[in-house]
Amino acid sequence: MSLKNDKPWSITSRLTCLSILSASVILCSIGWYLHQTLAYTLEQDNRQVLFQEIQLLRMVLQEQPPNLERLADEQREGIGLPVGGYYSRILDEAGRSLIETPGMESLPTVKQFSTAPETSETDGVVQTIPDGRTVMLMTAGSQTTPTYKIQIALDVTHEATLLAQYQRNLIGALLLGLLCSTFAAVFVARRGLSPLAEMTRHIEGITATQLHAQLDPAEWPKELSALAAAFNAMLVRLAKSFAQLTQFSADLAHELRNPIHNLMGATEVGLSKARNAEEYREILEFNLEEYGRLSRTVETLLFLARAENTEIPLSPLRLDGKAELEAVCSYHEALAEGKGIRLICQGQGFLYADPQLLKRVLSNLLFNAIQHTPNGGEICLSLDLTDDGSAAVRVQDTGCGIATEHLPKLFDRFYRVDPARSAEGTGLGLAIVKSIMDLHGGSVVIQSVPGKGTVVTLRFSPNRR
Repeated sequence: MSLKNDKPWSITSRLTCLSILSASVILCSIGWYLHQTLAYTLEQDNRQVLFQEIQLLRMVLQEQPPNLERLADEQREGIGLPVGGYYSRILDEAGRSLIETPGMESLPTVKQFSTAPETSETDGVVQTIPDGRTVMLMTAGSQTTPTYKIQIALDVTHEATLLAQYQRNLIGALLLGLLCSTFAAVFVARRGLSPLAEMTRHIEGITATQLHAQLDPAEWPKELSALAAAFNAMLVRLAKSFAQLTQFSADLAHELRNPIHNLMGATEVGLSKARNAEEYREILEFNLEEYGRLSRTVETLLFLARAENTEIPLSPLRLDGKAELEAVCSYHEALAEGKGIRLICQGQGFLYADPQLLKRVLSNLLFNAIQHTPNGGEICLSLDLTDDGSAAVRVQDTGCGIATEHLPKLFDRFYRVDPARSAEGTGLGLAIVKSIMDLHGGSVVIQSVPGKGTVVTLRFSPNRR
């Protein structure tokens, strides 16, 4: 099974496992250290005892010839050591045993003792003999001529038993400590995560009508205060989106209701009595005009929806800005001449944009400027290039201008500065302009002075190819 399909662990489980793991490492480390310290201390004590006995036997062996009776006395004194059973053996240069303590015969043979250079001694080797006892073996030279070899052994079975019992106690303490750590970890994890559960209960109680019920970051722990602030910011965005959606739905219903009512009214009038062909033709032409209005509204809304979801593919090209401005002016020239408005194109340079979308932006702006510029006015389309490679296109008119309080809302859908003039458009033109500029990674800025005119600035980014 793929790990990606496995259900992720809860935070409580993760914290518990991490706590148990850390406790295990700490307890095992402490137990190992205590066990090694005790074992090392006992081993050093036993070595010290054997070293002292070796020194005494060396002193006796310095007498020439060796005094076997004194050696025997010294060995018998060593048998009474409180640390455990003590055994020793003296070997000549040929490896023959000169004298040894009782019980030495039951210990490892001469060959099983580790060898040591003359006049020195081994550190000691711990072995378990066949009868189950544990002994420490050590070999040393006599520091005399001829050289004698001293083999000495110490029964450390008691220490080995003590260490084994100590090890079992440590393991028991470790298991008990882990058990206690598990319960403590679960308690601490649940207790520590209780603010998160409380926050979850608070969030679950928030509905679409309670988006104002925000969290107070100061009431939550430091680790959750950032989450509370982010959640509050999300509620603000949702509230704004809901308000916009509600307003959009109301505006859309209003925009669609008028054409539908007009169509129904015209149709009812046409069906109210018998009419000639010319009258029916007039009714159908009126209906066709309303159908066109509905079609344009739906098409525009679909375009905006696709633009917001970035589903509109861009094909930016290097365009001659002056030629594009002149093409748009030529298209609207008849409409401008009908009102006596003069169209002016200025500037030279290239810009990077989608040709079709650029024409749509400029057409929307120029159409709005013509609609709101009085007879005999002037509209100027200009192109400027900046040092960073971007291009600025300006549409400036000498129209009636826009009041300052309306400027922030001009890009909202269906927003009109003068609602009484709703028949002149859908209120979606500037919303389309904003969406297209966002697709290009550019910006649009509107500046206006009532009674003097309006300037719309489009800023296109450098080459995006």
